[in-house]
Amino acid sequence: MDASRSRTSSSGDPSPALGGRDARLYVLASGVGSFGLGVAAFYLNFVYRALGFDDLAIGALVAAQAAGGLAGTWPAARLARSRSRRAAILLGGVVTAAGIVGILVVDALGAQLAAAALLGAGGIVVYSAGTALLADATATGDRPRRFGQQIAIGTIAAFAAAYVAGQLADPVARALDATTSSLVTVRALVALGGIVAAASALPILLVRAMPVPRGSLEAPARRGLLLRFGTVEAIFGFGAGSFLPFVNLFFVDRFGLDFATLGVVLGAIAVGGSFGALLHGIHLAPRMGQLRSVVAVQLLSVPFAVAAGVVPVAMAVAGLLTIRAGLMYGSSSTYRAYTLSSFSPAERAGVAAILTIAWSATAAVGSVLSGAVRAQLGDVGWTINLVTLAAAYSVAAIVTLALFREHEPRGDAVVVEALRDSPL
Repeated sequence: MDASRSRTSSSGDPSPALGGRDARLYVLASGVGSFGLGVAAFYLNFVYRALGFDDLAIGALVAAQAAGGLAGTWPAARLARSRSRRAAILLGGVVTAAGIVGILVVDALGAQLAAAALLGAGGIVVYSAGTALLADATATGDRPRRFGQQIAIGTIAAFAAAYVAGQLADPVARALDATTSSLVTVRALVALGGIVAAASALPILLVRAMPVPRGSLEAPARRGLLLRFGTVEAIFGFGAGSFLPFVNLFFVDRFGLDFATLGVVLGAIAVGGSFGALLHGIHLAPRMGQLRSVVAVQLLSVPFAVAAGVVPVAMAVAGLLTIRAGLMYGSSSTYRAYTLSSFSPAERAGVAAILTIAWSATAAVGSVLSGAVRAQLGDVGWTINLVTLAAAYSVAAIVTLALFREHEPRGDAVVVEALRDSPL
């Protein structure tokens, strides 16, 4: 058999050294990790409160985790070129675990800041390497569906984690002969979540340790693409930060929902998002093309966000936000596949890390400004927050179309060219 032919598929994609089994193992690990870390995250702020930290200190701890993510961007990119995806994920997991252990055993603010930074650094390495693995192990045309599966499973796992975490407080407190808000109880609950998250390493150990394929885009083209994708991420991040972190407070403040009803509402939104993530990659992307299907669905979600800001009935608003979530989660899975297909395997982990930082930075700005708006305007501020989200998403969708109208992802073709040019 011709050697170059053995390294490429009939569609012209490089036959990935990683395959469908590896992708499925990562999706499984991602779901387990999302559940475990979701339980831990549910109680993290309560640990800080039990340690006696005030709101200023807790804000610094949140910032330290973000700073850790920023610091982790460079090693995430370097590991992609020198280690297998499996090794990078496991190393990032070890760093994350070290952060969780720090949260459990140290009390001083300085030590907790260091633990939070480790949590952020490890998380960005795991996310970037895992996202790149999923792209590497999946053929170009199948990536929207595969990313949709991962987002759907992760979303459902996170919702299940929030529900289970809420149910665990009483029995754990009784077992420890303590109150539900005591330091020993909330630390035990964080530890339980960490143990479950650590179990996600088991599927990763079964992923094949394959070297990352060589080949990169030309530097000017790579920088130009990264700038364009980063611009879009930054706009979306600002819009998302303006409302999404506070959706639970929105339903409680505006409609007076109790926690039980709130859990049902947030669960419905999560399930809607999961279905959207699954269906977009299977039905819309193959028919409309990745870019057109992404932009169309993003723009279609905007009226639902605006309507949610003015409709006075809680369950109707829940329905509107569920539809919005289904549309946006669907577009995000396809857009993630489109983004990573635009870069070579050697570049994908670094790109995923950088774009996550771009999104997170502007989301933080949006969150701060949205809080200031609500502080000044009261309940009307929620409407302004949702209109801000809708406006930012509209701008981001239009900018996406303008920047990428003529763009065809060729990250896989770079590998084909590198293989063709390399000595056999």
